Amino acid sequence: MSSVLPCKDCISGTIHKGQPLGTDTEKMFGRSVYISPVPEQPKGTIVYITDIFGWTLPNARLLADAYAKEGGFKVIVPDFFPFQPIPLSSIDAFAPVNETTTPLFLTGLSQKLTAYPALIWFLYRTRASVTTKLIAKFLEDLKSSEPDTAIFTVGFCWGGRYSIVMGTDRVKKGTVNAVAALHPSLMSIPSDIEGTIVPVSVGAGTKDTLTPPSLMKKLEELYLTQGVECEIKSYEDMIHGFAVRGDTEKEDVAKAMQDAKKQVLDWFTKHL
Repeated sequence: MSSVLPCKDCISGTIHKGQPLGTDTEKMFGRSVYISPVPEQPKGTIVYITDIFGWTLPNARLLADAYAKEGGFKVIVPDFFPFQPIPLSSIDAFAPVNETTTPLFLTGLSQKLTAYPALIWFLYRTRASVTTKLIAKFLEDLKSSEPDTAIFTVGFCWGGRYSIVMGTDRVKKGTVNAVAALHPSLMSIPSDIEGTIVPVSVGAGTKDTLTPPSLMKKLEELYLTQGVECEIKSYEDMIHGFAVRGDTEKEDVAKAMQDAKKQVLDWFTKHL
């Protein structure tokens, strides 16, 4: 069982306002990284695995900063793409347009035709056989450099899948304490969760077409069959991508985003 092919919600959403307060570091174990302001005595380290818009997306950096400030964690956002991620201009490709106005309609159509080939090329270059090893090595190197630090991963959309995979025996035992994922996409079930060895928390919206309620139920059943400690949370009326690219001007979306942030921080604090 696998989640369906990418939908419009993979490459849509809103860019959040605010100025990230962390710093870029050219290389950490061979990857460029963004590091949020580090608390004076961090509880542990969170490795944030991004969606297809990559490590420079303002939303990702702002959320990483919130994890650090509100949760007391050191938060690292690595660049796991060996190429330019999906351009931010694609985030508007599926914004509503007035289809009765020809110029606007043609602009929207042009954006769509540009976005889809970029997405397919992205998915090929970040296929599982390449990405799993790349992220696992980063985590293992990080653990070797910080052997006494609790390490966690959280991922969103594309990154949600790989955060879940990092909780399996594809990563050296003892590297990661727990993992979390919000609206993971393009999962291969059951293979992605076979050999899970750490606690897992997953959240998704009830209107998510990539991580629908049926898939969430299946995940929970499979984790329980393996004897894995898991937490499965549903967010009423939320669509794919809400936790990182949701419209903060909408009260229900803003609340769901806050709840999803709390879900992650509570889970990691529980498993320190």
